[in-house]
Amino acid sequence: MDVVRLNTKVVRVAMAQPPPPPPDGARDSLDMRWLVSGEILDLDREWGNAQWRRRQLHSHSYRVPDSFRDEVMIMVGCGDSGMDIALDLCGVAKAVHITAKSVEQATTPAMSKMLANHADLHLHPQVERLCENGTVAFADGTRVAADAVIYCTGYKYSFPFLNTGGAVTVDDDCVGPLFEHTFPPALAPSLSFVGIQRKLLVPWSFEAQGGWIAQVLSGKCTLSPADEMLRAVEEYCRAREAAGVPAKYTHHIGSVSPNEMFEFLLKYTDLPPREEWKRELTGAFLRDMNDDHENFRDLDNDSESVREGVQRWLCLSDAPHQAVPGSCALVLLRKCACHFQLPPNSEVWIKQHWSSVRRILSGDVGF
Repeated sequence: MDVVRLNTKVVRVAMAQPPPPPPDGARDSLDMRWLVSGEILDLDREWGNAQWRRRQLHSHSYRVPDSFRDEVMIMVGCGDSGMDIALDLCGVAKAVHITAKSVEQATTPAMSKMLANHADLHLHPQVERLCENGTVAFADGTRVAADAVIYCTGYKYSFPFLNTGGAVTVDDDCVGPLFEHTFPPALAPSLSFVGIQRKLLVPWSFEAQGGWIAQVLSGKCTLSPADEMLRAVEEYCRAREAAGVPAKYTHHIGSVSPNEMFEFLLKYTDLPPREEWKRELTGAFLRDMNDDHENFRDLDNDSESVREGVQRWLCLSDAPHQAVPGSCALVLLRKCACHFQLPPNSEVWIKQHWSSVRRILSGDVGF
């Protein structure tokens, strides 16, 4: 940690002039930079936000529903964050109107159950205009008088502090060229990106990515020549284009090619392969979320192999007061994974906080 600066704003990163060659017998110096992915709020200005005199915020800034009590809410976007916040507001706000680019595509089993369970939740097509008098006009011609708008529109890549002389660009939400979404061929290994990928197992995947970068910078492994890396990037993009994947989804992994994250781990790191029961649990977790977004965290419908894997993973036989039903342990794992995004060694965390875990399981403490 001696070389790590925390709470420091980066204002400019640029290529330095090559250092003079070292004198005979001296060691070479290498200026290495590790750039963590930066994304900024995607607050669309085309809907007349400047005319909207009432409250508006991005989902990034949302914390609790209490400040919106008895208000009429507009949720722009119905992805995971939009659905989560909408559910959080139901029963607190007067009404919640959630919008989608396509109502037909948004009417999933999960959305249908949400609408059936909450009379104060309504689904609309996308917003056409925000009016100065507080009225929101939707694409189908309907209107609602609203108190606040929350934009659940995601993020976009932006590196205003980075000057690479054109070696790295952002176009149509695609950062490139990046070999394995990490190294720009022309500047590798001095510059690398962590966290560019989306739709994947975040802590686990980024740990693998960081481990690979560390091995490259320490000389334990080497990269291919720049021209070979660039050719690999071009082939990757062509394959995605042929599969009908838009360029703006270049860095979407799990929703397009989920095996890619596991192949990355085997190819570039020495981390152990993900156990089969964990992969099965992840798949079941995602299926349950798409079927019942409101209750998926509490479902107990996994296979026996997953149950046995959870018991081994939690090492319950070594923990004090180990009489915990397998179903409760499974619910705990689901909740921990969803709410805390625990790292791969999360069983250590659970052991260290076993008394709190037991209180959670017994219902004394909620997440």
